[in-house]
Amino acid sequence: MLNFSIRNPWVLAGLALMIIPSLAMMSAYWSEISAAQACMTQSLGFDYRTGECIEGKTIFVAFSERHPLLVNSGMILSMLGLLVCMVGLYKRSQ
Repeated sequence: MLNFSIRNPWVLAGLALMIIPSLAMMSAYWSEISAAQACMTQSLGFDYRTGECIEGKTIFVAFSERHPLLVNSGMILSMLGLLVCMVGLYKRSQ
């Protein structure tokens, strides 16, 4: 009989590697979105490159262009977490 226990350290490590980078990326993204919305409620634009309110139109630059290291390393860590979690599901817990 297979034992898929959450007490398995491989599964816990894999889940942590999948969840923590995603939370970090979402936190950074929502922090910028809230700053942009604060500017827009004052009828100002938002410059995503500098993170400041500006006169005129919003200058949009994609999140992945502004923070490539955060996005790429977060995705790699999440994929590594998936692999570690799969190894943990195949190994018997001790």
